[in-house]
Amino acid sequence: MLSNTRVKIAITAVIAIAALALAIGCGGGDTSSGDPDEIPTLDLTVGSSTFSEPWILSEMVKIFLEDELGHNVTHTINVQPDTTHAAMVAGDMDFYTSWTGTQFTGILEMEVTEEWRDREKVFDYVYEEFQERYNQTWFPPLGFNNTYAIAVQREFAEEHNLQKASELVDLAPDMTIATDTTFQERIGDGFDDMAAHYGFEFQDVVGMSYGILYRAVGEGDVDAAVAYSTDGRVIAMDLVILEDDLNFFPPYDGAIVARNEVLEQDPRIEETLSVMWGAIDEETMASLNAAVDVDEREFEDVAREFMVEQGWIE
Repeated sequence: MLSNTRVKIAITAVIAIAALALAIGCGGGDTSSGDPDEIPTLDLTVGSSTFSEPWILSEMVKIFLEDELGHNVTHTINVQPDTTHAAMVAGDMDFYTSWTGTQFTGILEMEVTEEWRDREKVFDYVYEEFQERYNQTWFPPLGFNNTYAIAVQREFAEEHNLQKASELVDLAPDMTIATDTTFQERIGDGFDDMAAHYGFEFQDVVGMSYGILYRAVGEGDVDAAVAYSTDGRVIAMDLVILEDDLNFFPPYDGAIVARNEVLEQDPRIEETLSVMWGAIDEETMASLNAAVDVDEREFEDVAREFMVEQGWIE
């Protein structure tokens, strides 16, 4: 397993983060032998970003840590990505959900080139660098790739027999495509590079927020949109995701990240969480997201119900 990689550098910078002033840091204690009677009850913090997917996944981690291992866990939601990373490095957060491509181009500041479109290679690089630079473990991928993707109405896809993104090239000059402004501005894996990679020349490119974007393509105000592949609104609006058949996007494999200090304090954690590895595909993740974003259910209930259905907890 990848966790056999030796940690070479441990960074323990202390960073004051006002946004996490109420978060509970990891409790102290000596490294345990793994005997449950010798493992202290830890005070742990699980963090998640600003939308339903990380809320649901991080809540699953919280439930495992509390219900199965008996630790005290605070789940802090709506944490900005940069703040999350700083909190992990400072020891003010112990677990969070992330995506390989996000940290590959973000924290690690890597350029997306042809050699970095292989999912396993990107994961291995992110894993190694986080071990060496930050003393953190990326657990194996959960099973889904939450990538950017071009979405169109099902009727439009069927009319033009569309399955792959490359099949839009001839249609693009007569199409309007929507994208959020962040994707328009991204370098390496953003809109301009995607258009150049595929040879797209759209009639118009409209920037808008994701909340408006899905409705715009669903109601036909635009012909296509750059969406998230696991967004529940794709299912709710019966949109079709076109395959990235020319392999433009780097992989965005979802995974749980943990501080090594915590894993040393309770060696049971990795085995307990391991039932999640490879267990959640894109369709499943999109359905879970839809339960929160479309059906307006509480993410805590969605997470626990799924875990019960999978037989992970009672």
